[in-house]
Parts: sequence; structure tokens; C-alpha cells
Amino acid sequence: MAGEAKPALAPVTQDLLDSALTGAFASFSGWLRRDPDPQACALPDLARGAIPDGIALFADAYPGAERKAVASLWSAYLFAALIAPTLAVGARLGVAVAVEAIRFAPDSGLPETLHLAPELALPSPLPAQVDRLLAEGIMPVIQALRAETGLSHRLLWENAGGHLFWTLKTIARENADRADEATEALQALRWPREACAALTLMRSDALAGLDAPRRRVCCLRNGLPGFSRCEGICPLLGQGATGG
Repeated sequence: MAGEAKPALAPVTQDLLDSALTGAFASFSGWLRRDPDPQACALPDLARGAIPDGIALFADAYPGAERKAVASLWSAYLFAALIAPTLAVGARLGVAVAVEAIRFAPDSGLPETLHLAPELALPSPLPAQVDRLLAEGIMPVIQALRAETGLSHRLLWENAGGHLFWTLKTIARENADRADEATEALQALRWPREACAALTLMRSDALAGLDAPRRRVCCLRNGLPGFSRCEGICPLLGQGATGG
């Protein structure tokens, strides 16, 4: 409307980004970067080499393992990087931050730093941040992973969902003033259709307060050395569930 004040652009400095990642998110401090990096891969270009190259490097730690199991675990690390630090910073600063590019560690193939879009961050409530992240960040990555690995959409969404629900629960626990927003984000009906369809059970469990929302599709990581079926959430401990 004419004459209505627009929200002010908020400068988000590197120091502010780092200091916002504390408590359960302290391990991500330094991951979000304001500076560009010529070695980082733009998010839309992940499918053009970064995904297969990252999975191939990561597979060196699991010689002889099934590629789908390796790819599933690698995707979980990627989703953790895309979801946890961005929403934690967004909730604590009250602004939406968007990842533009990712740098992968040359020795492990795992995410190392995330480089933000150059524009200033707009004030944004947490539910809107989650909606945007799922639609503009996570969904395209899942489509690229699906095409490269053959893993099912549901498996990949549940890999992402595990980190999403943990992040929202942790934000609510560590930022009491954001608890209502975290609940509202869980109840949103504006998520991509794929996300709504794949995460119905997990979201219901998260809203019910379960520490570990249950999966409908096995993440396949129990096929890797050192991993077992996840007690309480693995569908293979029930009946009639399959992998992706």
C-alpha cells in the first residue's frame, strides 16, 4: 500500500554470523561466509560435478560399500549444512539468509563452508524462512540428488527432514522467544508438495514432541561399517518398509 513503511535492510556482518551460532549450533560457527570463494560451487550447479565428485571422495572412507548407502549418508551431511546454520542464524537475527554457493573439503568431499548471497538480508519470521529454504534450497538439491543417485524422493526428504525437525526443536529450546514461530513453521502448509507428502509422519511426531521423528523409508546407512539401524525410528525395525 502507498505510504506503508518497508522493512529495513539488515546488514549481517561476518562477526554477527559467527556470534549467532552458539549452544547446540556452535559447531557450525565459521561455516556461513559473507565473502565469495572461487572454489565454491553455486547451488544450481551442484549436479554438474559437485554431487558426484563429493560422493566419490566420501566413498573412499567406506571401500566396497554400496553407492546408494554412501550417497544417502553424504546427502545427510549436505542437508545438515544447508539447514541447521542458516535457520539458527535466521531465527536469532530475525533475518532470512540464503546460501548461494558451497565449498566442499578436498579430502572428504563434505561441505566445508557456505557462501551467502551478496544482497543484504531482509527481516523475516522463521516460518517464512523455512518455507523459502525448502522451496528454493532443499527441493532443487533433492531433485539433483535424485537424478544423480537414484535415491527416492521420500528417502531424501526424510534425510532432510531429520535435520529440519531437530533444528526447529533446538531453536525453540535455546530461544524461548522463537518457540511459537518454530511451532508455526512445523504446521505450515506452504511447503513444497513433495515435502508435505514425504514428511507427514515425521512432522506429526515432531509436533507431538518426540525426540526423534519416525521415518517411513530406511536411510540405508545401516549398510555402512560402523552404522546400525536407528533404534526407535528405523522402519526396518517395524514391518513392510523398504529403502530407497
